Amino acid sequence: MIVKLLAASILLGAATLAAQVSETIDVRVVNVDVTVTSKSGPVRGLTRDDFEIFEDGRRQTITNFYASDETRAVAAKTDVVTAPAVEQPDTRFRRKVLVLVDNNHTTKHSRQTALSELEEMINDRFHGDYEWSIGVIGRGVTLVLPLSSDKKAIHEALEIIRRAGTRREDAMSFAGASDREASMLQRTETTTTPWASFDSDYATRLAQADIHDDSERVIAAKFTVPAILDAARGFASSSGRKIVLLLTGDPGLNDIEIVQPAGDGFSVRAVGRGATKVWQDQASIEELRKRIVREANASGVSFYIWNVEGLIPEETNTSAVFWLAKQTGGRLVTGNDPGRAIREFDTASSTFYSLGYSPTHQDDGKYHSITVRLKQKADYSLEYRSGYAASPSSVQLARAMTSPTAAAMQANALPVTMALGTSQDVRDGVSVPIEIKVPFRSLQFLPGKTGVAANLVVYISVFNEMGKNLVASSFPLTPGFKSGSPDLNGTLVYRNAISMRKGERHRVVVAVRDVTTDSVGMATQVVRF
Repeated sequence: MIVKLLAASILLGAATLAAQVSETIDVRVVNVDVTVTSKSGPVRGLTRDDFEIFEDGRRQTITNFYASDETRAVAAKTDVVTAPAVEQPDTRFRRKVLVLVDNNHTTKHSRQTALSELEEMINDRFHGDYEWSIGVIGRGVTLVLPLSSDKKAIHEALEIIRRAGTRREDAMSFAGASDREASMLQRTETTTTPWASFDSDYATRLAQADIHDDSERVIAAKFTVPAILDAARGFASSSGRKIVLLLTGDPGLNDIEIVQPAGDGFSVRAVGRGATKVWQDQASIEELRKRIVREANASGVSFYIWNVEGLIPEETNTSAVFWLAKQTGGRLVTGNDPGRAIREFDTASSTFYSLGYSPTHQDDGKYHSITVRLKQKADYSLEYRSGYAASPSSVQLARAMTSPTAAAMQANALPVTMALGTSQDVRDGVSVPIEIKVPFRSLQFLPGKTGVAANLVVYISVFNEMGKNLVASSFPLTPGFKSGSPDLNGTLVYRNAISMRKGERHRVVVAVRDVTTDSVGMATQVVRF
């Protein structure tokens, strides 16, 4: 571990006490967003009584119900990129869309076409009533734009991506991009094989080559998937209709073709010990897909996957990305007609029903399956996440703090500030003082035995230049006042120190959570000493 936290101190500006904070009752509600469609489009006008929801096969009582229909008519085109203020949807169900551009598996032409259609949709159909974030998968995951409703900022972020290349057509790098790939993924020259189909060992050589190709595909996927996981995990503990719109081609997550045509029949691919390698690679791909679904459902994120390369008959295999979208409550849209694809995304993601129920079990940390049905018999299609992890908000926030995107994806209910002091040389690098502040006025103080106290948790995470989480620590605090009333003009000051290697770039993310109100505030800073 190259980064560590050193001794901490707390400054309150008033006498402290070890108060016993009153217990709070946590009534957990599981929200499931459901999109209902027919052959003609979204199905509107349904009520709570039209739905049935099951957890682990047991029927649940729907206690909360919300119908969202944010689809609006196309606005007249003007040179003005702002629109009049409109009534905002309930913040608990407001859309938060992360556009994630996969530069590893797209061509520049297809990506540019998709981005142009996305900009047209934002110009014509976006009215500022939800939020967009723009990110890119290249050398890891990099956020170009945090969540924003500013059309100008959105267009500027898309232009930054547009000016860059893709890995398939000369790799690009963003300032501060994280590097998850190794040298094995660097651009290489293509050489011509001396084989010929009439060689006696041609079939054997071809099978060996297929095995190597599959192994390289698995290696590439193992570096792309962590970036996708980081994007989903950054949404954990935040509210709203959380969506990742992934612009990609073939991310390498399809099953390996074990059985292939051979003459008039079929053959199983196997070359000596290569057979074992094929099954190992297949198991790796299956696990990567499951990790994405588990992480997305645990974070309450739906994946809408846009295959910007389009479909080629008898060549394109979209089974993996279709399954990922289906399991997370999203949808696969194709790029053969980019304009139609982005309109389909906008309509499907904005027209949905949110069903809420209170499970009878505690937050046990286990994964629970979800099934939603309509009582009436109709030719309708339902899209919803297939399960969730029953974890308390504190665990969700801790998960989010392992993602370098967390600070950009969370709503700040607490005014948290962070300052880094002057570094000092130590044996293994430098020690950097850190100071975190939050006003007492923003915290909830409850009566204890000898005064009042707040119940807080401070989180500190550090990421290296590759986006790897080096440390994620939390510190419970109970600042209190013996006088029986808090100093509303005072400030909580938490001090610590971070030891890191000299000359390397790091991102520091801090969060403060008020346990009583479940309010969170975050701050982030990129440093190099």
